Amino acid sequence: MRKFKVKINSQEFVVEVEEIRVENATPVVPRPKISHFEPKQERYEDKVKQSSVPSSDKNSVVAQLPGTIVRLLKSEGDVVDASEPVLILEAMKMENEITAPVNGKIKKIHVKEGQKVAKGDLLFEIE
Repeated sequence: MRKFKVKINSQEFVVEVEEIRVENATPVVPRPKISHFEPKQERYEDKVKQSSVPSSDKNSVVAQLPGTIVRLLKSEGDVVDASEPVLILEAMKMENEITAPVNGKIKKIHVKEGQKVAKGDLLFEIE
């Protein structure tokens, strides 16, 4: 038996631990180290192409990251200019303005305020 002093939340405890010896136990053999392994280096462009998130086309906009719709700035039928904010998406404690990719009229808004969206969810369409 061995005694140890253990401190938990500034309180000290004395514990006794019994060592158990196992006879005929299988010894642990360390794994050999791999010294010449080099992982394949992927380019950023390749990763973007392999992404499973549908990209926004010129008339529809999808969420590029998961988050919560904080505020709708435009309504269906509103005319918007390219780069004009349509809604605010909060992601990772940051508010992101999601803008219209082209000039046009908002055909359909697929989200509402307070709704959580996943990466790739359709946010709105422009005609």
